[in-house]
Amino acid sequence: MKRFSVPASILAYFTVAKAVLAADNTISIERPKINNAPVGYSDLSEFIRNAMTLIFIIATIIVLVMLVWGAIEWIMSGSTKDGVENARKKIIQALVGFAILAVAFAIAKVAGQFLGFDIIGDFTIPGPSQ
Repeated sequence: MKRFSVPASILAYFTVAKAVLAADNTISIERPKINNAPVGYSDLSEFIRNAMTLIFIIATIIVLVMLVWGAIEWIMSGSTKDGVENARKKIIQALVGFAILAVAFAIAKVAGQFLGFDIIGDFTIPGPSQ
């Protein structure tokens, strides 16, 4: 009995494998739609581009808030040495953060040029619809 089990197993394997490989294995994924407009991302590069744009916008807003916060602290310090020093440190840190953000943006743009696609995307502000 054992003598027939190995050849029978091999024959069954190749018979089933041929049937499985002959099957139609194409996968069709449709993007969801809202009001007949596709929703979501069609590819990974579009998602990365939008994520990088969002990260740079949020970082710029944070830098500007820190800069204004430091300026307000300087004004409200009442000429105390510690208050002015803390405000000055906050303003310097905000300016250093802005410089780092500008360098990161430039590196991302140059890397996009070398790689052949736009990593950052375009910073367009949509106008009011007419």
